[in-house]
Amino acid sequence: MSAAKAPALVSLYRRDHVIEITLNRGDKANALSGDLVDALSRAVSEALGVFEREGSDAATLVLRGSGKHFCAGFDLSALSEETDELLIARLDRLEQLLQMVYHAPCATVALIHGSAFGAGFDLAMACDDRLATADARFRMPGWRMGLALGTRRTAARVGYAAAFDFLRSAAVIGAERALANGFVTEIADPVIWSRRVDEISTNACMLPAGGYARLKRLLLADTRDADRAELLKSLRETPLKPRMLHYLSQKI
Repeated sequence: MSAAKAPALVSLYRRDHVIEITLNRGDKANALSGDLVDALSRAVSEALGVFEREGSDAATLVLRGSGKHFCAGFDLSALSEETDELLIARLDRLEQLLQMVYHAPCATVALIHGSAFGAGFDLAMACDDRLATADARFRMPGWRMGLALGTRRTAARVGYAAAFDFLRSAAVIGAERALANGFVTEIADPVIWSRRVDEISTNACMLPAGGYARLKRLLLADTRDADRAELLKSLRETPLKPRMLHYLSQKI
C-alpha cells in the first residue's frame, strides 16, 4: 500500500474575480517554515499572473489560515538545527514575499482569526484590507531579536506613533485595540467574510481600467530595496541564532 500523500502547504480557491490562498499548516499554527514561505510565494505569484493575463480590475487576492490561527509567525521550531546562513536566507525570502503582497497591483485582503504574531502579523499588514475576528490577537516581537522586518510597512499603514509603540513593546493586543490603531480595517464575523470580500472586489472594479494598481503605486512608497537592505543589515550585525535562542529562553 502506498503512503498517504502529504497535504499541500497552501491551497488556492477561485471564484469569479477572487483567488483565495489558504495556509495549510494548521497543526503548526501556520508558522512560516521555509517550505511554507516558498509555497506561498509561488501561489501568490501564480495568482497575480492569472490576474495579469486576464486584465481584471476587480481582481482580489485573499490570504487566510487553516486551523485555529491565521499565522503564528516565523517558524523557530527547528532552530537548534539551523545556521545563521539558513536563517538569513529564509528571512530574506520572507521579506520578498511580503513585498510582493504589499505591492500587488490588485486588491489584497487578509482574513485573520486566532493569532497573527511576528511574521504572521507582517503578512496581514501587507494586505490592503485586514478583516479580523473579535477574538483575534496580534503581536510583533521581532525587535526583541533586532529584526528589521516589516517596520516601514507597518508605519505606512498606521503612522509612526502607533507603529513605534507596538513594535517597541512587543505587547499582545486584541482586535479592538488593533482596530483603533489601524492594524485591522474592520472586525467581522467569518460568516460575512465572503460577502465582504465580494464588496471589496466590486469596489475595486468601480475605478477606471488600471486605476486600482495606479492608485496603490502613487500612495505606497516603494522602499523595497531599502527595506531588504535594512533587514539584511539587522540580520548580519551580530550572530543571529544566539539572539533567537535568547529570545526563546525568555519565554515572553
